[in-house]
Amino acid sequence: MTDLNQLYKKAILEHNRNPRNYGKPESWTHYAEGLNAICGDLVEVYLSIQDGVLETVHYSGESCAIAMASASMMTELSTGLTTVDWQQKFGLFKRLMDKNNAINSFDELGEVNTLVTVKKFPSRIKSATLCWYAVDAAIKGVGTATTE
Repeated sequence: MTDLNQLYKKAILEHNRNPRNYGKPESWTHYAEGLNAICGDLVEVYLSIQDGVLETVHYSGESCAIAMASASMMTELSTGLTTVDWQQKFGLFKRLMDKNNAINSFDELGEVNTLVTVKKFPSRIKSATLCWYAVDAAIKGVGTATTE
């Protein structure tokens, strides 16, 4: 097993066992639900945005380990970013997860880069990206997102 695969496995397990920012908060300003109908992943995101800054990012739902770990990593990366900066990181993440793209990391994504190994399993890419599309939908004021 390569070092990246070991790091990926460790990161997925850690974030799945000890998810960051999991659960429905008492209050939020933006909300969206993401659904991957093919595998049944469901994620709900709750954002508190003040003056264009993602002050808090939480999620809940019923999803596979990849989807939950990606959401956990995404919330850590996103909290405190402006919506403009978040959109930039979302663009990088989409490029990272593009199975036709040979890029394996972006410094700006930090630990999120470990998810690149998901590209070996194209059907799992949608699980890893679902929460990101849900946050994008919430920021844009759209109530639902899908990876279909």
